[in-house]
Amino acid sequence: MIGQTRPHRVLLAMASLYAVLSVILAALFIWTDHDESLKRIESATADIANLLDEHASRTLDTAELALARVADHAGALVTPNAKTSAEAAKPLIDMLAGSPHLGNIYIVDADGALISDLRGMFQAGTTFRDRDWVKALRRDDAGKVFIGQAGFDEATRSFVFTVARRLYSANGAWIGAAAVTVQIDYFKRFYQKLDYGPVPALGIYRLDGAVLVRQPLKPEDIGRNMSANPIFTTHLPNAPSGTYQGRSAVDSVVRVVSYRVVEPRSLVVWVSVGSQEALAQWRERSFRIAALVVVSWLLMGALCVVLYRELMREHRMTADLEAANRDLQRSNADLEQFAYIASHDLKEPLRNIASYVQLLQRRYQGQLDSDADAFIGYTVEGVQRMQTIISELLSYSRVGTGDLTPVPVQAGILVSTALAHLKGVISEAQAVVEVDGQLPVIEGDAALLGSLFQNLISNALKYRREDVRAEVRVGCQDRGRDWAFYVADNGIGIETEYHRQIFDLFRRLHPRDRFAGTGIGLAICQRVVERHGGRIWVESVPGKGSTFWFTLPKQA
Repeated sequence: MIGQTRPHRVLLAMASLYAVLSVILAALFIWTDHDESLKRIESATADIANLLDEHASRTLDTAELALARVADHAGALVTPNAKTSAEAAKPLIDMLAGSPHLGNIYIVDADGALISDLRGMFQAGTTFRDRDWVKALRRDDAGKVFIGQAGFDEATRSFVFTVARRLYSANGAWIGAAAVTVQIDYFKRFYQKLDYGPVPALGIYRLDGAVLVRQPLKPEDIGRNMSANPIFTTHLPNAPSGTYQGRSAVDSVVRVVSYRVVEPRSLVVWVSVGSQEALAQWRERSFRIAALVVVSWLLMGALCVVLYRELMREHRMTADLEAANRDLQRSNADLEQFAYIASHDLKEPLRNIASYVQLLQRRYQGQLDSDADAFIGYTVEGVQRMQTIISELLSYSRVGTGDLTPVPVQAGILVSTALAHLKGVISEAQAVVEVDGQLPVIEGDAALLGSLFQNLISNALKYRREDVRAEVRVGCQDRGRDWAFYVADNGIGIETEYHRQIFDLFRRLHPRDRFAGTGIGLAICQRVVERHGGRIWVESVPGKGSTFWFTLPKQA
């Protein structure tokens, strides 16, 4: 249950961590993108406001230039002499024709009666006393120039605002006033060319809140005062220019608004764009990111399910393998124990059989016929071979079941001891055994490692060629983590196809009448090496000799 819960919890923790991190990163990106998008909108709106400021200033400069020309010819324009008036009005008419943003020029006397209408829409003497610019100029000079609020001009049949000033005679007497109407549609065309965003709006107000220009312009905007607008109540008192976000009192749309005071005309220009519409691309990007996060969650969930199933399958396979290994180890232990007990218990009856058969051979040899002597000889030989096999099996079983007692041991001493035990065999074979260099100190069971060297050297002497003197070399190489020992000979060699089979139990490649043995020696060697954490193999060329290699870890 613990093994099944652990991967589930790990995967759940990973998925939860991924979900939290993805949400945090997505929220951080969306929030940062929102701020950057809003800053871009505010910067663009401020740029448009600056552009509108310049456009309004140039337009008013043109209107004031027309008024200056009227003032320069005030005496001639106000005179009752029709010829003189016509000559003075001609250049002004030409200026109107070349200035599409200017609607008309009116000239009135000091009482507000119309003297001249350059478009010829009103008759001379028509009273203009009710016009805001006439009222303002009759009350006071109101500075050099008075700018009136938006209104409908019957002469041009369009919405205009008026730029007006007083007129003086050559001796400085006030003789009347002149006004130039500026087409609001001119600003509308400018506004339409900008195409600077969704739900845009712009306008020009006097600092007292009077509307001069507003786009889009509604009929109810004519004569409207905007002094209660946040531009005047909140922002202008703090700064002559700026950008802010707020809900419009006109259309209830949340807008990004940029404003600027137009000096020295006491006007304020403003530009606004609907923030929600302007942030449409940001919302689209945010939706894509959110969708991507959700898709990644689904993929992560699917991946976690697949991984969980794989982990569970691997866990079950590992558990089954561990159970199988335990069963195999138990079976091997039982088998080894059985082999040990069986071998041990077989030795006593075999010893008795051997004793009596040998007694028969000594007492009755020659007294019976030749077949009986041969049968007794075969029996003695079989019993002796059986005793040898049982002894080898006991040795093999002890290697697998006994406890290792690893101690530091000089490999050279182990080899010297093995050579001492094989002194008679070496002398009989007239062989040469050499040790290449100094052998290292290793950690292991001295008895088992001694039998390992003795078995390998014994095999090298046994499987010698008759045509050459037997030569055996024992040495070692340093291979990093391991010591690699070798026992090389110039014997008969081994075919490549048998390089692995020779380490199997009871595996023999030659008949007993040629090479004695049980086929257990190399199996014991392999078990000794493997119990010490190493491996053993052979490199051989048939007819030239073999080299048996085995590795031992430097640290047991």
